[in-house]
Amino acid sequence: MEGIAKKIPPAAFVLALLCFTLPFVTFSCQGQKIMSFSGLQLVTGTTIQQPQMFGPPQAQRTGPEPLAILAFLSLIVGLPLSFLRGKKGAAASAVVSGLGFIFLAAMKSKVDADAMRQGGGAVQVSFEAGFYLTLILILGAIGASVFVLAQGKQTQSAHPKSDGGYKFCTQCGARNAASDVFCKECGAKFA
Repeated sequence: MEGIAKKIPPAAFVLALLCFTLPFVTFSCQGQKIMSFSGLQLVTGTTIQQPQMFGPPQAQRTGPEPLAILAFLSLIVGLPLSFLRGKKGAAASAVVSGLGFIFLAAMKSKVDADAMRQGGGAVQVSFEAGFYLTLILILGAIGASVFVLAQGKQTQSAHPKSDGGYKFCTQCGARNAASDVFCKECGAKFA
């Protein structure tokens, strides 16, 4: 089970990054869709066509959303960290995932508040599949990382320091040959 749990965070980070290409947020007024943004458009900013009462639509540039940028960067940083072995890799993956979750939740709150303030209550905001899938994948990465950390502690306490020609790593609990200087699993140096 632990082997499967170690594979979940990298997959979750990749899928969460791909979810940024999906619609994240839609703005509407009286049931009419005004505009929709993908996660990448929130990260990079985009140009939207504003309809005018008279004449052709007017192009307007919307800037990037700082909290979306931070969430996206946390996923980019989390991906290589999720491949690290042992407790340090699992802990780093859990922390970065947690930060990504916090940034996305804060972004949702900020976008809701901005729409309420600027639209005077007439503009409704709905968060789309890309946003919710990203949150779910981040929670999956957190859960799997915490599970790996918990399993590592159980393995470490369940095994003595050495056993019949083998020794167990105090960092990750992996079984190594008695002659090994470094852990084959996480690279920790044996005392």
